[in-house]
Amino acid sequence: MAYYTKETGTSYNHLLGGPEVEVLTKNVTLASGQKVTKGTLLTLADGKYSATAAAGKASAIASEDYDASSADKVVTVFIRGRFNRNAIVVASGDTVEAHEEELRELGIYLTAEKED
Repeated sequence: MAYYTKETGTSYNHLLGGPEVEVLTKNVTLASGQKVTKGTLLTLADGKYSATAAAGKASAIASEDYDASSADKVVTVFIRGRFNRNAIVVASGDTVEAHEEELRELGIYLTAEKED
């Protein structure tokens, strides 16, 4: 007999890298004038979060796709946990490796998803 489960809520699409580090989220304000996708590295500046520029210091990861094009928006971000580095979104010309040490200091650890 097959079982079918329907789940609602947040879906991570392989963003989470494992249960070894407890995942913590926080509601923050995403600055207006931008759209971010799930897994985007975010930087805090002047009390609001924005997509991390190549030279910026990452401090959180977007938990979903968000559209703050026309106004600031309260969104949920990850502030701690273990994440799949291949699902992290960075700015053009930037790399995940460039932010790995600063993320580790915050309790955000990166791993690679196993290939079959």
